[in-house]
Amino acid sequence: MKTLPRRLFLKNAGIALGLPMLDCMRPSNPLRAAPVASPRRMVCIGVPFGFEPTAFVPVTVGRDYVLPAHLEQLAPHREHFTVISGLSHPNTGGGGHKAEAVLLTGAPYPDYSHNLKNTISVDQAFATRFRGETRYESFALTTQGPSLSVTANGVSIPAISQPSAVFKKLFLAASPAEMEAELRRIDEGRSMLDYVGDRAKTLHRQISAADRQRVDEYFESVRDVERQLRLAREWVSRPKPKAIGNEPRDIADNHQQKARFQLMVDMIHLALVTDSTRAISLMTFGMHHDLSHHGKEPKKLAACRQVEAELVQAFGGLLGKLRNAAEGGSTLLDSTMVLMTSNLRDGNTHWTYNLPVILAGGGFRHGQHLAFNRPFLNEVSQELNAAPATKFSPEKRIPLMGQDQQPLCNLYTSMLQKAGIPIERFGTATGPLEGL
Repeated sequence: MKTLPRRLFLKNAGIALGLPMLDCMRPSNPLRAAPVASPRRMVCIGVPFGFEPTAFVPVTVGRDYVLPAHLEQLAPHREHFTVISGLSHPNTGGGGHKAEAVLLTGAPYPDYSHNLKNTISVDQAFATRFRGETRYESFALTTQGPSLSVTANGVSIPAISQPSAVFKKLFLAASPAEMEAELRRIDEGRSMLDYVGDRAKTLHRQISAADRQRVDEYFESVRDVERQLRLAREWVSRPKPKAIGNEPRDIADNHQQKARFQLMVDMIHLALVTDSTRAISLMTFGMHHDLSHHGKEPKKLAACRQVEAELVQAFGGLLGKLRNAAEGGSTLLDSTMVLMTSNLRDGNTHWTYNLPVILAGGGFRHGQHLAFNRPFLNEVSQELNAAPATKFSPEKRIPLMGQDQQPLCNLYTSMLQKAGIPIERFGTATGPLEGL
């Protein structure tokens, strides 16, 4: 069978349509040509209140660990994910929900009392490396709550909360008038940046050397926006892929958390399978706050665990969709790193260390439980179980970094390196995470 080039175009009436990756575009004889590598992708899912530890964290380490209650729902995918315990962000709070802001960045946020100077999130560090290769550089999604994605300037990226809006971005073609308006918006943005750039040259001659450095940093970000606008213009006239399925009906009831999450899982799958974007963040499940602060009251604890189990079940559904999507000689999951983690160990303690972490797919060596602080945390868990949570002051129960903890950014470093991004450390990392 003749091998077709990847950049083959179908041309008709002045419209160029790029074909998706087909098996016939891959070399048929591996001895004559190297196989075409699948593009790398990243999905980061944040859970605001963590998970009840005894239902989520295995009590043994290594490859022969016993799946705890929540993870039993992921049993069919056991060899495709790794459970990691003992990770945290150093200098992140005395316990609290504001740590959501730095979940994917690791920026210092020690007491939540001052203005946060945030840094780029790992999904955006990944996305900027592959800018222009897909229609959308990234998707920031939420079922409820703030965006997890942060720009290089520390600005939170607004999140899309409606699955129908994602579907429209993926498949619905713009009318000629809408396309013209979009191009005009892009060109107006470029014109404004040109104007600001001219003013900057004048300002440069009037300020001190220290101020010039700050201005130069600002205008480097302006140039980055210029590059984004240029690439956006190139994609406006390209046709979108044919719609897969029907446009979803948004669910207004925030209490239907599982159904809302499932719709976003479906949109994530469609975004990846059409190669519309390769970087996605998703904040989910924010309505069980009171249940997560259960104080070990049996009924509330059971209800909280049920909500958490539904979340894990939906997460497993995403893994299943990606495993069932063939791509060349592998699957979409093989090329997609899927991370689920939280800013809190669990809502009942508000601890911002020993965070729950699952990493799936992406070509890592999975099927194991990696633990970095088991002796210390076993001791703490015994103490916590022996006394009511209300007797623990924040100062006593929330150290900035537990013994033998690894920075969560070590994992982020490993993920970026796996994507081929030349980086030694991301954020507060000391290096890549051992054991993957």
